[in-house]
Amino acid sequence: MIMRIAVVGATGVLGRHVVPRLQERGHDVRAIVQDEGRAAGLRRLGVDAVIGDILDAESLRRALHGCEAVLHLATRIPKNDGARDWSENDRIRRDGTRHLLEAAAANRVGRYVQQSIVMLYGDRGAAIVDESVRLEPQPFIQSALEMEQQVHACALHWSILRGGYFYGPGTGMEDGWRKAARDGTLQIPGDGTARISLIHVADMAPAVLLATESAAAGSIYNVVDDQPVTYAELYRWVAAQTGAPDPPLGSQTLRPSLACSNARIKRELGWSPAYPTFRAGLA
Repeated sequence: MIMRIAVVGATGVLGRHVVPRLQERGHDVRAIVQDEGRAAGLRRLGVDAVIGDILDAESLRRALHGCEAVLHLATRIPKNDGARDWSENDRIRRDGTRHLLEAAAANRVGRYVQQSIVMLYGDRGAAIVDESVRLEPQPFIQSALEMEQQVHACALHWSILRGGYFYGPGTGMEDGWRKAARDGTLQIPGDGTARISLIHVADMAPAVLLATESAAAGSIYNVVDDQPVTYAELYRWVAAQTGAPDPPLGSQTLRPSLACSNARIKRELGWSPAYPTFRAGLA
């Protein structure tokens, strides 16, 4: 079914991959952006771009008029510069989600897709985590839990996509790893056995498309690649690619160990990653 789909976060790291995929499927895409410059650029690409702000409830009510689905892909992740001010991202998750859900209800928008994060599961050691596991978020991502709770409580046909740690174009993730390896500053957390579930941004985008078109109401999916990896294996791989020596163990910045399963989204939506492991994604 072809739909008019509103996208909040259309020019972000994920949104830039989602919008053209929606267009390729024949959907009428309406991007909600904050400034005319971005809107003009999107219009040249065939997107119905309108001015709006997820933190401005009235602008969302106007922007969602006539839409049949809405995607909440907006984030504002702070730069890893030491300051790490999460307040704006928290506002987008808490206030922005409330505004968007209210605007969707007011406009009788049927379908709603929410980008979320697997980090909500917390530290799970050696376990493989599926969507049934209780959420135990660290304090700095408490707003993501509250965001999901708002979606759970709404009356829309909603789906939540818990993405793994993003890497790929625009994320800066692998660029940072490689620079640190070359500079000799890349260090493996603790003893290196903690695991991480990654997702290439180009694989997250098709999951959003599939959820928009066919996910059941009230569905939740982990969107991660096929192979959780230890930090030791990941960082040594990156170092080898750059010709740097193996990074040392023992970084004081410890990371939670979280390995997630993607079995549900594969089974129910037929999704499969083009980059099944970090090796393919970092090639």
